[in-house]
Amino acid sequence: MATYGTLISLTHRTPTLIRGRRGRPMLRIAVNKMMAALLGTERGLNVTVQASTTALVTGMAQACTAGISSGGSGTIGMTINGTLASATYATSDVVAAGLVAAAINAQTANRIQFLVGSTNLKSSLTLATVLAGTQISIAGFIFTAIAGTTESYKDGEFTIGGTDTQDATSLCAAINRHPAASRFLFALNEADVAHVFPKSAAWFTGPDSPPNRVTCGAATVTVGSATFAASAYYGVWAKGSAPGVVGNCFTVAASGTGQSIENSNTRLTRGLGLSAEPITDTL
Repeated sequence: MATYGTLISLTHRTPTLIRGRRGRPMLRIAVNKMMAALLGTERGLNVTVQASTTALVTGMAQACTAGISSGGSGTIGMTINGTLASATYATSDVVAAGLVAAAINAQTANRIQFLVGSTNLKSSLTLATVLAGTQISIAGFIFTAIAGTTESYKDGEFTIGGTDTQDATSLCAAINRHPAASRFLFALNEADVAHVFPKSAAWFTGPDSPPNRVTCGAATVTVGSATFAASAYYGVWAKGSAPGVVGNCFTVAASGTGQSIENSNTRLTRGLGLSAEPITDTL
């Protein structure tokens, strides 16, 4: 389904108090701030608008990647945008991956803070000649396999007409562009294995939180973990302050013994949308 993207950024003299609100209440606060700017009651503002003039047929998606700890030792970590977030290897690769994720989240360097998040919670799905109509439930969101190699770009659909690797790539893309699931999840594949991470260091809490559950009844899909559990992977995703293709600019490099980046990537990848030139002016 084709969509459009618009990013509006305001600089202003008084704080915007979100107070933990989400959804429509959060939007209402943002709209009230914009109305104050429009009416002139909020002074000294700059406004930046970045809009898509053509339909985002592929949908919006945040950029992501993952580091992997395998036989680590000593100081380990990931360098993001030239800044190293590191930890000392301890106990096992799973524990170590959690320590690196925590180090990334604790960074106060302006090249990392507020721009990326990290977690080592993960589930995986191995695809092997998946049939059309197969359904996978990930945190309560349903993803359905469709025949062929042409993406429908409908929410929750992925193609299974190519190789298993192509199928896994399509599934990850479907997760990353899903308007609801992408609030909570991001995904990346290594060959025929789709790794799915929550966008949180710990599983979500609250009344609108999705269930911590991954299921599929088909023999052609192997679920690595029925819940999102600690792993030797530390996934990294671009936050909302670096939307769409902007996150693809972020550089990454593994640091320390036994550390690597999935698919040998040197940048975050898979970010889609908001590629238009931003316009800034004073109100």
